[in-house]
Amino acid sequence: MGIKCVSPIFSITIILIVLLSGCSHNNRIKEVTEAYNAGDFSKAAAAMKPVWEKYHDDDVDAVIFDLEEGSVSRAAGEFVTSITAFNEAWDRMSPYYDSAAETKVTEEVASAFTNQVVRTYRGTTYDRIMSSTYQALNYLDTNQSEKAGVEFVRARNWQVDAVQRERKRIDDENQAWKSQNSKGSAGYNPDKTLKSPAFQAQMNELYGPMSRFKGYADYEVPAATWMRGVFYFARGEPSDFEQARQCFVRVAGMLGEKNGLPALADAQLAENVTSGKPGSRLCYVILESGLAPSRREIRLDIPIFLADVPYVGAAFPALVYHENAVTGFTASYGNDSCESKLLTDMDAVVTQDFQNRLGGIIVATLVSSATKAAATYGMKQALGDWGTVAGVIYQVAMNNADLRTWTTLPKAFYYGRLVLPEASTDGTIGEVTITLSDGRKVGPFIPGAEPISVVYIKSVAAGTLPAARMIGIPQK
Repeated sequence: MGIKCVSPIFSITIILIVLLSGCSHNNRIKEVTEAYNAGDFSKAAAAMKPVWEKYHDDDVDAVIFDLEEGSVSRAAGEFVTSITAFNEAWDRMSPYYDSAAETKVTEEVASAFTNQVVRTYRGTTYDRIMSSTYQALNYLDTNQSEKAGVEFVRARNWQVDAVQRERKRIDDENQAWKSQNSKGSAGYNPDKTLKSPAFQAQMNELYGPMSRFKGYADYEVPAATWMRGVFYFARGEPSDFEQARQCFVRVAGMLGEKNGLPALADAQLAENVTSGKPGSRLCYVILESGLAPSRREIRLDIPIFLADVPYVGAAFPALVYHENAVTGFTASYGNDSCESKLLTDMDAVVTQDFQNRLGGIIVATLVSSATKAAATYGMKQALGDWGTVAGVIYQVAMNNADLRTWTTLPKAFYYGRLVLPEASTDGTIGEVTITLSDGRKVGPFIPGAEPISVVYIKSVAAGTLPAARMIGIPQK
């Protein structure tokens, strides 16, 4: 089947689209990520501020910049700024919790002629869960425990919403691309490409290695559920103890026997306290380590089965995993010590979400690439040599994958717990010391008078200086 020519007006429209398109998210925060990845959180926060001020009102990219600002400023201990950024992210994402459509038809049309970057970034399920969880921790760090409770509930609600809606949202989005574009621009049918053995081999080579990652059931982020459990456990109310127990049981079930035993022990402690047995003084330690997957662009020549343009270059996003991370810790208090366990593999969380959306990403990329090929051919037919030049510029400028992802999330969470002795009669106060897997010492920390203390550590790479502090959770 041949390609229909396009008018000069259409050609000019295409050129205008090219001129109005901007650079990638990765390029915009390059200075931020360089400082952040080196563990210099203060420098990263300083670099992030002007970027956020420039883009956080952008209709398309505001959410991703809110999320980056929230986590970078939190890592630097700038909690007020982090709270502001995550509040703005909530204001922009919360309409999609209920009824607002995740994708607009106008965005799909625009992305067919440009790329998927023109679609509004609305946050993934894990973006939403983690932004509310970080916000809860921000409020605990600023002695606003009631607001922290609200955020932990929001994190849970995002997860419940994902179970009820997200699978349908993704399926509907994927189907919309197929149904609207199966006889799309220039008569292109993406099903022919999808069924091509050559194309299937390309996709398997590009995305096959992701199969080694196993995500968690029901879009869960175990670290968020566990932190919610610790919060309820620390508050000291009978109803809170039961909620804590349920959280710990759920986490233990997700992690399995090897990594879930500490959570299962916590569930038993919560049950004991609920039944009237005396509780123990505890110190929890949580480590967020490394960097979550980023994205890179892979360009492939793909078959599109059009007579005039049988093959076309297409840009696909691929995940990049970052391996230089601390892989746990040993915590000590007096003669007692504990070895950390893996609480959440964020590589698996991010990969699971990416795989869920991959079908739609591939179809959208195919349709977009075929549309660009048709436009380029049409410009050549309509404008001759000038059309050829314009078409080449258009293809090069617009053949871009969507690389937007929350780059300052961690690679993994680790957790551990120490049982502290009752306060000594002579007033001696013990200290909690922590040794990371790279040998770096963190602390010492002096647990507070409350029954439960929390030490929170952030390390972006082995050998870099971590940020660490104690978080207080007052009893209700």
